[in-house]
Amino acid sequence: MRIGTKMKKVRVGLLGMFFLFNASVFSQDSLQPSALKIDTSYNYFQFYSAKTAQKFLNHFENVKNDKVVIFHYGASHIQAERPTTFARASLQNEFGNGGRGMIFNYGAADTYSSINYKSTATGVWTFAKSFQGAPKLPLGVCGMTVETKEQNASLNFNFKETIPQENHSIKVFFENFSDCSDFTLKIDSTEYLFDQAMLADKSKHFVEINRNFPIGTITLTVGKNKDSLANFRFYGIDIENAENSGVVYHSLGVGASPMRSVLQLEKLEQQAKFLHPDIVLLDFGTNDILYENAIDPKLKSQTIRAIDQFRALNPDVIIVLTSTQDLYRKGRYISAGPVFRDLMDSIAREKDCLFWNWYDLSGGYQTITTWYNLGYAQKDYIHLTQKGYEVKGEFLASSIKNTLQKIKEESTLAEHTVKSKNYFEQHAQDLAKADSLNTDLFMTGGAIENLPPKAPVVKKAPTKKPIVYKVRSGDTLSGIARKYHSSVAIIKKTNKLSSDRIQVGQMLRIP
Repeated sequence: MRIGTKMKKVRVGLLGMFFLFNASVFSQDSLQPSALKIDTSYNYFQFYSAKTAQKFLNHFENVKNDKVVIFHYGASHIQAERPTTFARASLQNEFGNGGRGMIFNYGAADTYSSINYKSTATGVWTFAKSFQGAPKLPLGVCGMTVETKEQNASLNFNFKETIPQENHSIKVFFENFSDCSDFTLKIDSTEYLFDQAMLADKSKHFVEINRNFPIGTITLTVGKNKDSLANFRFYGIDIENAENSGVVYHSLGVGASPMRSVLQLEKLEQQAKFLHPDIVLLDFGTNDILYENAIDPKLKSQTIRAIDQFRALNPDVIIVLTSTQDLYRKGRYISAGPVFRDLMDSIAREKDCLFWNWYDLSGGYQTITTWYNLGYAQKDYIHLTQKGYEVKGEFLASSIKNTLQKIKEESTLAEHTVKSKNYFEQHAQDLAKADSLNTDLFMTGGAIENLPPKAPVVKKAPTKKPIVYKVRSGDTLSGIARKYHSSVAIIKKTNKLSSDRIQVGQMLRIP
C-alpha cells in the first residue's frame, strides 16, 4: 500500500485496449487446443493462510483508491514481456490502468528489447546484468544497469503503440554522482533539461516529470551542453498514471537469470521506496535446473533470502512463487521440473507465500514436445512461441482472478491447495531409478516420495558438429548468438567464458 491522496479510478487507455483486443478477445478454451493437456484445476494461486489470502484480496478490492503494484521477476520471457504483456492487459482491463511500469534500455545493455518498444543507444555504454555473478555496476530494480562517460551519448525508446494521453508521472532513476552529468529527456517533441542546479540534491536519485500528453518516443541525452561533465549511470524509467488507482505491472526480467539473481539488486531498497511493490512474483526455475537436471542444494536458502529481502522493504508484501513448465534438453525431459515445483510449494508453505503451479496447469511432464508440435513452443523445447506466451499470460491473469473470487466466496477458507501430480507413478515403467540428490530434495519437501530422474530418449536427427566462428570487428556475443540461433549463456558455457567480452580473431565454438 502507498501513502498519499486517494483519487478516482483511471479509465483503461487505448494501449490497454489494443492489447486487450489481441490478448483477451478469445476465451481461454479457444486460445489453446485440448491436445495441450491444460489442467484448469490448477488455475489458481494456492495459499496457505487466511490472513495472507485476505491481504491479497484487500489489495484488489481497494484498487480504486490505492494502486496495486506488481513486480514480476524472471528470465528471458519476462525481459521480453511476452506473457506479462497479456497478463497486464487483462488485469488492467478488469481493475483499471495504473500505468505502463518500468522500461529499460536493452540496446545499451547489448541485448534484446521488449516486444512493446524498441530500445537503442548511441555512444559507448558499459553494462551489468544480474545473472553475471558479482556485477561490475550496482543494479537497480530492473536487474540491469548501463553507464557512460561519453558526451552526447543517448538512450532511445520507441513505443510500438503510443501510450495514450493520461496525467503521466514519469520517473528517471539514475545515480546522482557528485560529478553527475547534465542530461535532457525528450518526450516526443518536448525537451526537459536537468542541469547541475536541478541535480544539486545528491540524496535524490530520480527526477520526475508530469505530462498530460501521449507518449510515443523518449530520448535521454547525456552532457548535451559542451561544458557539461559526462558521467551518467542509468537504472530505468517508470511510467505511471498520476492518479492513485488501477494496476501497475512491472516486467523486470533478465535473460539467463536464475533465482539468485534477485539477490544482486543493490539499489532495490532505494528505488522500491518510490515504486511501492504490493505483489512480487519470483518466476524462475529454467536456468536453475536446465543444464544439470538437478536442484542446487543452495536453491532453498537463496529463495528464502529473496523472500526476506522483499519483506524487509514492505512486511505486508505478497510473495508469489511459481514453477517452470516442462522442459526438454539433450534427448531427455528435464525431470527436475517436478522437483522444482515441489520445492517452491514447500517454501511457499513454510514462508506463507502464494504458489502458482504452472507446471501442472500447463500439462506437466512430457508435454513440452506436444506444445512444440502444435506451434505453442519453440524448437529448443524451452521457450514458447508468441501464441504460447499468450496462453501463459492469460492463465496467469485468470489464476489471479479465480483466486480472488475463491477468497470472496469462502471468506473463512484457511487455505486453498490442489494436490500436485505424481509423475513417478504415471511414468513408472519409463523411468529409471531416481537420482539421489533430487530424491532427497523430494523427500525433504514432503511432496511426493519418488522422483522421475530421466525420461526415455526421443529419437532425433544426429547432432551437427559445433560451428567454429572467428570473431570480427564489431561482433558481440548476443549478435553471434542471434545469428546462429543459439544463446549467450550456451556460447559462454561451451567456450568457458567468464564474461561477455570477446576479442577480434578469437575462435568460438557455436553449438
